[in-house]
Amino acid sequence: MARKRRPPEMRENILLAAESLIIEKGYRNTSLNEIVDKAGCSKSAVYEYFGGKEGLLSALSVDLVTALSRELEMLSHTTDDVTASLESYATRAMSLILTERHMSTVRSVVAEVWHSPALGHSYYRLGPKLAQERLADYLQEQADAGLLDIKDANQAAVHFYGLMLWDKWNAMVVGGRRPLKKAEVKREAVAAVAAFMRLYGKHR
Repeated sequence: MARKRRPPEMRENILLAAESLIIEKGYRNTSLNEIVDKAGCSKSAVYEYFGGKEGLLSALSVDLVTALSRELEMLSHTTDDVTASLESYATRAMSLILTERHMSTVRSVVAEVWHSPALGHSYYRLGPKLAQERLADYLQEQADAGLLDIKDANQAAVHFYGLMLWDKWNAMVVGGRRPLKKAEVKREAVAAVAAFMRLYGKHR
């Protein structure tokens, strides 16, 4: 018998339900039944899309990386102004990552790692690590085109994320700093890219 076709918005509904409950109650105190009730779906839908409750946290990270990857793909086809492209990417990345919603998800992962180490490994592999790898690919393309002076694209991507997020992410994840306003995000993005270009620009 053919599998019942699910509405295209169901996956997003499940993620939104899980995210809001996890933010409110924490991962460990959120049951699969609560997620199902809030999303208005069946347990089989959760297992089909995410493989279970643990897969939901990883999926939240994957969706963010997918959005950033689309940004890189668009930039690589529309401009050869590396500084402007990286400023656009940094603004988008900071706008997605440095939010209270995302920080709450990260805190839930950290809290759960003691009980389920595999969850932390999965979140890192599908989130921060994958985002840096995708950025490294883009940076290598720019280096190959003679637009950047990079010998190790992976290390350059680590440096870029460090310049962009390190101090702000650390403060926000422990509640020591409020989310940035739109103008602050843009200013910080420009500053991070300027520092990066001093390290890897062709005319430094």
